[in-house]
Amino acid sequence: MWIRLALIASISLTAQLTFAQTTGSGGPPTCHLVSSIDVKDFGAETLRIGDLNGDGAPDLLLVQSVYGTREITCLTAMNIFGEVFWQTGKPSAENGRIYSDLPVQVYDWDADGRNEVLYVRQARYAEPPYRGGVRERASRYEGSATMVILDGSTGKEEGTLALPAAADDCFLFADLTGRGRREDLVVKDRYWNMWGVDHGGSVLWHWSGSPGHFPAVADVDADGKEEVFVGFALIDDDGRVIFEKDAQGTHQDACYIVRPADGKWRLLFGNGGIHCLTSDGSRLWHHPLGEAQHVVAGRFRTDSEMQFAVVDRTPIPTHRRDSNAWAILYLYDLDGREIWRRRQEKGAWCIATLRINWFGQDKAHGVFVYGHGAGRPAVIYDGDGGIVETFPMAYSPDVAPADRPDAFYAFAADVWGDSRDEAILFNGRGLCIYANARPAAIPTLYNETLYPGM
Repeated sequence: MWIRLALIASISLTAQLTFAQTTGSGGPPTCHLVSSIDVKDFGAETLRIGDLNGDGAPDLLLVQSVYGTREITCLTAMNIFGEVFWQTGKPSAENGRIYSDLPVQVYDWDADGRNEVLYVRQARYAEPPYRGGVRERASRYEGSATMVILDGSTGKEEGTLALPAAADDCFLFADLTGRGRREDLVVKDRYWNMWGVDHGGSVLWHWSGSPGHFPAVADVDADGKEEVFVGFALIDDDGRVIFEKDAQGTHQDACYIVRPADGKWRLLFGNGGIHCLTSDGSRLWHHPLGEAQHVVAGRFRTDSEMQFAVVDRTPIPTHRRDSNAWAILYLYDLDGREIWRRRQEKGAWCIATLRINWFGQDKAHGVFVYGHGAGRPAVIYDGDGGIVETFPMAYSPDVAPADRPDAFYAFAADVWGDSRDEAILFNGRGLCIYANARPAAIPTLYNETLYPGM
């Protein structure tokens, strides 16, 4: 159905689409640009994906904020061809950059079958007065933070929940109360505190420690309620600390919870290395690295059940971040043995990884890598460490490079409707979507007849 909708929409929006193809070694095109959106003054480095207009197909939500803070200033909802459904706040090219993740998600919060948009409106930062630059927290807050709930199809406010004043960093949904569905919230400030909040807005617990950038949740103890993993600690659904390790002044840059076929949970996180723990906090394996900024689990190879893609952003002692710095992409097996490593080009110190279902169902995943630096494309690595696809960023035609940075972010999601993920690239200067140009493989059809029944 999504393909039909996309094809119909593309007929009326041909003028807005720019098609490109990449071809490997003289063969047929392997991918094509299916959508290039003119983001005008609402372009952003934060994107959320979900059905907003209720037609069953994924839509896009661009989020602008004041750089150096997590103050959200504009939300723009549209379909994958750039048709805007609604916009709230004032769009501005100056607010297209981000300093950190933003507290906004698309989710069916009230379980009525239609998605809402939830975002955090900050409490007032009373001290010190803001004069630009990075602002992690205030020394004093006035009032509380507010979770704002918007109708996904119109952008109109449906309700609010009060949150602890400092809880204006990212948030995630979890089942802390045994509802059988993720209807509660885990909220946090930047680096110091985390709270469990139930669906009605009551604070269930508070934990202070080193929550890192983004927690992970799973029902690790099989009691019907989810635990929260922050890297150095695992917090039970009621706030009890299951294990906690000394963060030594650092924070986790990425974490992941997964349970392979052997039934044993692996809790992975990265900071100054990549760590794999059991559910009681015991270390299974560890590799010291400069800055393990990303860790992603997937079946990137068919010769084993699961592997882990890890980025070491600064594998040099000086922690340098400049045109001469570079990152290393690693692939480890389930037991932490290195399968391969790929050193990136100079200047490509800020790469990030995603798992992408590019090749189709029952095929190995690809390692989707972006953030190589200005003017450099995103790529997909296969399980052997070879680059198999390349995606240049397609910018809006009337947005001058001098106005906004050209570094871009990326997501992988099936927005085209062919059961494979698309590569979605976005920043303040544009948004584009690439799809796999290869026909989706199906078993050969034979013994076909006009009289089926066998």
